[in-house]
Amino acid sequence: MRPGHIAFWALFTATGVWLQNVIPGVDFLAPGLILAMQEEKWTVPVWLGLVWLFIQEGTGSLAFGAGLLWYGALAGLYFFGHWLFEARNFLFMFILGLCLGSMHFVLINIMVLLQDQTIPLERLLMESGVQALIFPVEWGLIYLIHHHLPDSGHAA
Repeated sequence: MRPGHIAFWALFTATGVWLQNVIPGVDFLAPGLILAMQEEKWTVPVWLGLVWLFIQEGTGSLAFGAGLLWYGALAGLYFFGHWLFEARNFLFMFILGLCLGSMHFVLINIMVLLQDQTIPLERLLMESGVQALIFPVEWGLIYLIHHHLPDSGHAA
């Protein structure tokens, strides 16, 4: 991996973690995982996914496994969907965002019930909606930035 890409992913990770602190309940790293699966060799999304999985599991308040289910389902949705849609199509990213918003609602509900906790339904609905809306927009922004890196070979 080129130095520009290493710097991009390090900055993306730091920004994503900061944004998750600003807007709790929304995963700002998920669009990066999709972009890495679209753009990089298979080793890059695996390493990024592992690092982000440990970040999510370590900073979250749910039992271990929620992040694993989240990123596993995200990768599964991407691999299933890219057979049906063009992988870099904004419509596909919008549909993926809707699926992630729905999955957030279901996954958090299940994990909270397993831990005998409660979460306000309005908050969970808001988080799920924000996740669904932010995902395609963030993906589009980082896609444009990533393609204009000086050493990416994609620059216009």
